[in-house]
Amino acid sequence: MGNQKIILSLIICLILFGCGNESADENANNNQSIEVENISANKLIDQEPSNKAKDILKKHDEVTGIKAANTSKDMIIAVQIEHNKRFQLQKIKKDLTKELKEHFKNFHVELTIDKKIYLELEKLEEKLDSKSITPSKLGKEIDRITKLSKEKT
Repeated sequence: MGNQKIILSLIICLILFGCGNESADENANNNQSIEVENISANKLIDQEPSNKAKDILKKHDEVTGIKAANTSKDMIIAVQIEHNKRFQLQKIKKDLTKELKEHFKNFHVELTIDKKIYLELEKLEEKLDSKSITPSKLGKEIDRITKLSKEKT
C-alpha cells in the first residue's frame, strides 16, 4: 500500500511538471509574436529604409507591432507597446526615437505610439503593397500623417 502511494505521487508530480513546462513554452512563443510586415519593393517608391527600421525595432521585447513608411527624406513609424509597459511609454518612445535617429541620419524620423497613427500607417502600407499610390501622393500622405501625429502630442 505504501509503494502504491509513492508511485501515485510520482506520477502526479510528473504530470504536473510536464504540463507546466508546455505552458511556459507556449507563453514564450506568444510573447515573441510581433506584427511586422515588410513592404514590397517598388522601383518608384523605395521602402527599404522603413523595412530596416522595422528590423531594428522588432528586436525590442516591448514592441508588439510596427508600421512605417518613408519618402526620400522623411520617415514615419508607429509602434504598439506591450500593455504591461504602458506606464513607461514616454521613456520607451524616447529611447526608440534616439536609436532610429542614430541609424537614419539622412532622414527626418517621426516615431509615435498613437493607435490612430498606427492604423493610418497600416492603410498606407496597404496602398504601397498594392502599388496604388504615386510618389507625390505618398509624400502628401506622410506629411498629413506626421501633422496628425504632432497634433496628438
